[in-house]
Amino acid sequence: MLSLGLNVGAYGAEVVRGSINAVPKAQYEATVALNFTLQRMRRVLLPQSVALMLPPFGNLLIELMKGSAIVSLITINDLMFRAKQIQASTGETVWTYVAILVIYFVIAQALQLLVRLAERRVDRMLGRTPSREATLSTVAAGAPGTGVM
Repeated sequence: MLSLGLNVGAYGAEVVRGSINAVPKAQYEATVALNFTLQRMRRVLLPQSVALMLPPFGNLLIELMKGSAIVSLITINDLMFRAKQIQASTGETVWTYVAILVIYFVIAQALQLLVRLAERRVDRMLGRTPSREATLSTVAAGAPGTGVM
């Protein structure tokens, strides 16, 4: 668990570094021009970089959940250990692991939903409007503005 935590922590630190560096240089220059010293990071750079950090952190969270196979965050014991116990007692291999696959899928989708809600909240706090990307349902329906006839 320690090595997994250190590995994901290193990726997380790289995400933080990259998202802080991704804030436009003009924002940094504006804080210098306004003579912000301690406020530069707290009031200008970090709020913009948090919006950039959330999607990769969501991926890291799901990767950590899959890599550890111990979902103690939601008080479920090691699912693969339980699956092996059920498989040994019932002899059903395929359906046991299909059920575990579905459980992991549901957990990953719940985590992804929470990250998306956090992304929307941060975007609203920064005054950003949600993008009007063409989704699969609007493209399939040929909705106006999607370029599909």
